[in-house]
Amino acid sequence: MNAPFNPTTPTLAELAQLLLSAKQRETIAREERIALEEQIAALVGTKEEGTTSLQEGNYKIKTVGKLTRSIDSNAIQADWSNLPEPIQRCIKWKADIDIKQLRALESMRDDLVPVLAQYMTTKPAKVAVTVEVIE
Repeated sequence: MNAPFNPTTPTLAELAQLLLSAKQRETIAREERIALEEQIAALVGTKEEGTTSLQEGNYKIKTVGKLTRSIDSNAIQADWSNLPEPIQRCIKWKADIDIKQLRALESMRDDLVPVLAQYMTTKPAKVAVTVEVIE
């Protein structure tokens, strides 16, 4: 059943245009925010790791420096037995779902899926909406 016609309800094309306009404004706002953050960080200063605080007028301004660290999982797994225990304690292992293998299991051995499912949480992700202008 179709919804009743309401002249104030935007058409799909109008909604698509509004979405594109909103994304453009969002991009501009994001670029402006990042530029302002860079200017503030230059004035306040930053530590490689840690917080730098400054008070100016009615504002307390903080910059937080962080380092991102990652591990080459394949390399460390290959050398694991040779690593001293203190180094091994620095590594945390995280289980991940291999979606391709899960799909294969679902299609070939659906009897095993409930066994795996007891260890998984499945919830809907955000719906992706893409609008492409066709000329």
